Amino acid sequence: MKATSEFCYQLDGSGRAKPVPFKSVPRYPKKPVWIHLDYTKPDTQKWLKGLKLSRTILENLLDSDTTPRFFTYNKGVMLVLRGINKISDDDGMIALHMCVEKNLLLTLSHRAMPSLADVLDTFKHKDGPKTISECLVAIARHMTNRIEDALVAINNEGDELEDAVLSEVNFARDSDLRSRLAVLRHEIISLRRHLLPEREMMAKMIIATKPYFSDSNQGELEEIARDMAAIVSELDYARDHATVIQEELDSQTNINISRIMYLMSLVMVIFTPLTFFTGLLGANVGGIPFGEHPNGFAIICGLLVICVVVQIWLIRKLKWF
Repeated sequence: MKATSEFCYQLDGSGRAKPVPFKSVPRYPKKPVWIHLDYTKPDTQKWLKGLKLSRTILENLLDSDTTPRFFTYNKGVMLVLRGINKISDDDGMIALHMCVEKNLLLTLSHRAMPSLADVLDTFKHKDGPKTISECLVAIARHMTNRIEDALVAINNEGDELEDAVLSEVNFARDSDLRSRLAVLRHEIISLRRHLLPEREMMAKMIIATKPYFSDSNQGELEEIARDMAAIVSELDYARDHATVIQEELDSQTNINISRIMYLMSLVMVIFTPLTFFTGLLGANVGGIPFGEHPNGFAIICGLLVICVVVQIWLIRKLKWF
């Protein structure tokens, strides 16, 4: 099965599901039904209003605000979770609005979500969720797995950057490393900013939704919440790791600049006396030494070479180089 922007499946209770027209699903279906819609479409909004949901639920389902949140009502749970798409994009996190009742799971988003495709594939292999609560748990688990995969990629990139920084760095590579490091830090900050409120929300939701889920489902949700907390902690580590890499890169750059400036200073030390002597000898006045001597130019060059040799010997003796 392939996830599309909209779909509707009826669960048969054995790990499989069959597609059904979502407009034919009654308000309170007798068999578990999962409906996923694009909440920005006018037809979807019109159909949702026809379900006669409470005003609070309807507003939350159609709300463009993607902040993770939840609340319970007499028939079920309303919640908003964020799933990952591609964190290097500005729009890398996708909000999933969900309404969970006894035999109805209503999910809404503006774009297709990879995590939903993962759940649909389990139906294809006859290993999908059998109930609505299991379906919710499966969605949350696959969303968490996708985030964990992104975290592994972030940690691998951080390790590669650290190894590159600790190796010999030149200015051409330095620019590339800074660009990659900036992208990595942006990804970490963006992902952490989105997941921190979701971690806090899930911790609270576990307590408030106990009457709506079985003990096994509740245990799986608690495990997902722990995984989410661990992910945020890992992101804190990744952020600190990226900061250390940035500091090391800055240190390496400063060392390279200092080394170059030091070499340039030594060159200036050597050539300043030569410039002084040649300036004097080039003065357009009488009495210039060797001015009339047939080998004057060679003599002057020889004296300058001797001056350079003496300066180099003195610099080495003073251990400046």
